[in-house]
Amino acid sequence: MNSSRYNKNQYSNVAAACFFIIFFCFGTFTIKDYGISIDEEFQRSSGFYWLNYLLNFTPFTDLNAQVAEKYIITSDFFRPDIISFYGIIFDVPLAFLEVILNIEETKNYFHLRHYFNFLIFFVSAIYFYKLINDRFSNAHINLIGTLFYVLSPRIYGSSFYNNKDILFLSLLTITFYYAFKCLSKFSYKNLIIFSLLSAFCTSTRIIGIFIPISFTIIFFFLVFTNWKRIDYVIKIIFYLLLYCVFLIMHWPYLWESPISNFTLFLSSTSDYLIKIKLFFSGDYISSNNLPYSYIPIWIGITTPFIHLFFFILGFIFFFLRLFKRFLKIDNSKVYNNLWRGLKEKKDFYIFLYFFPIIVYLISFNVTLYNGWRHIYFLNIFLVYFATYGYYILISNTIFKRKKIFIKLFTYTFLIFVIFKMFIYHPYQNIYFNSFIFNNYKNKFDVDYQGLSGLNFLNLILSLEKNNNKINLGVASFYALERSMSLLNEEDKKRFNFVGQEYKRADYIYTNNISEVDKNNNDKYNIPTNFEQIHQLVVDGVIIYRVYKNNSKL
Repeated sequence: MNSSRYNKNQYSNVAAACFFIIFFCFGTFTIKDYGISIDEEFQRSSGFYWLNYLLNFTPFTDLNAQVAEKYIITSDFFRPDIISFYGIIFDVPLAFLEVILNIEETKNYFHLRHYFNFLIFFVSAIYFYKLINDRFSNAHINLIGTLFYVLSPRIYGSSFYNNKDILFLSLLTITFYYAFKCLSKFSYKNLIIFSLLSAFCTSTRIIGIFIPISFTIIFFFLVFTNWKRIDYVIKIIFYLLLYCVFLIMHWPYLWESPISNFTLFLSSTSDYLIKIKLFFSGDYISSNNLPYSYIPIWIGITTPFIHLFFFILGFIFFFLRLFKRFLKIDNSKVYNNLWRGLKEKKDFYIFLYFFPIIVYLISFNVTLYNGWRHIYFLNIFLVYFATYGYYILISNTIFKRKKIFIKLFTYTFLIFVIFKMFIYHPYQNIYFNSFIFNNYKNKFDVDYQGLSGLNFLNLILSLEKNNNKINLGVASFYALERSMSLLNEEDKKRFNFVGQEYKRADYIYTNNISEVDKNNNDKYNIPTNFEQIHQLVVDGVIIYRVYKNNSKL
C-alpha cells in the first residue's frame, strides 16, 4: 500500500471513529425525547411472563415473587394469543434489570428499555462497519456504508423504541458479519457463534429461518461444483444441529414440545394479526389485502434518495453479473461458477437471503401494518447493495476523473439527510424523502406508533395551569393513555381519558390513525362544538391535531 492510500484510509478510519462517538453521544442524550410506542406495554408484560416462567425452575423464591407481582401489574397488556410468537432475547433481560434495579416509576423503566434498544442498534452499526470492511477492505467505503446504515431516518428514529423490528435488524446485521466470517474461514469456532446468533434471529422473527436455509444452500453449491469439498457436509450438519439446540435452549416456547410448537409457529404466525384499515395513498385498504405496490411505494417514499439511487445501481450490476455467471457455469472450470473469489461469494450469500424474501412478501400477500415497519430488516440489504453500488461507481475506470464529484455528491446528500433528521427530531420515524410533495405525504398513515402522544400531553399541561381534572377524548385508534407512562406521577393524575365519549371531553386528540374507513364510518368524527386550537406539522407532515370543547369555555 502506498503512503497516499495509507493516509486516505487513516483519515477515513479517524472520521469513522468520530462519527461513532457523535452517533453514540447524540443518541444517548436524546433518548428521553421519544414517546412510547403502541407495542411497548405488551413487550414489557411479555418479558415478565417469561421471566416468571424461567424462575419457576430456580431456587430464587424471593426474586420469583417480585417478578410474579410485576407480571400481575402488567397483565392488562398481556396477550396470551400471541405470547408464543416472540422470543425472549430483549424482553426478559430488561424485565430482570427492572426488578434488580428496583425501578418503580414508569417513565424510568421505559427510558431504560429505550436506552438498551438504541445501544443494540449502535452495536449493530459497528458490526455493519466491520461487515463492509470484511467485504471491501476500504476505510472510505466502510464509512459510506455505515452512514447509509445509520442515516436511514425511519430506522434511526425507531431504534429507540421498536424492540421487535429494529432488534431483528440489529441481530441480523451482527449475524451476517459472522456468516461472512464462516465464509472466510469455515471453522467450528465461527460456526458455533454463527449458529447461536442464527437461533436468536429465528426466535425474534420467524423470517430468521432463512439464515440457516440460505447458508446451507450456498455450501450446497460449493459441494456440487467441487466434490473434493464433501467435508463441508459434516460441518453444515454440525451447524444445523447446533442451531436447533440453541433455538430450543433459549426459547421456552419450544421446551415442552419443540417440533409441534415450532410447526405451529410456522403455520400460524399471521393468524393472530387483526384485520384493520390502512390509509395508503389517499385510500383506505385492508391490512390483509395489500396491493403489490404497497411495499415498493412505502420504501420508495420513506428512504433517502441517495440510498435508493445507489441501491438500484448496485443491485442491477450484481444481478447482471450473476446472470452472466449463470450462463457460463461449467463444472470443470471453477472460475466460471456463480461467483469468482471470496468477496463475490459473500455478495451471493446476501442476495440468496434477500431475493427469496422479496418473492415471499409479494407472492403470499403478507399482512403488514402501517408502512414497512414489520420488514425494516430489509434495510440491511438496501444499504449493503447501496454500498456496493457506490463502490462500483468510484472503482470504475470510466469515472476515474469524476471520483471527487461522486464523493462530493454523496456527502452533500448525506449532510442534507442529517439536516432533515434534525428537522424531524424526535419524529424521524415519519420521515418522507424530499422528492415527495407535502400534500402526498398526508395521504398515508403517519404517527401509527403514537409517539406524538407525549408531546400532546405536555402541551395540554402547559395550557391548563390549574389543578383541575382534564378530560381527554381520542379520535384515533391509538391508545393515548399509554403515553402517560412517560409523565411524572403528579402529572398523570391530571388526566381522565374518555375515549370517543366526546361530550365529556375538554380536548380531543387525533393523529389521524384509524382502523376503520373514515370515509364511511363516523367513529372518529370531531363534533361541531370543538374548535381546532393546535396542530403539529413537521416538514409538511401533519402529525396530530388538538381540538378544544367550546361549550366548556
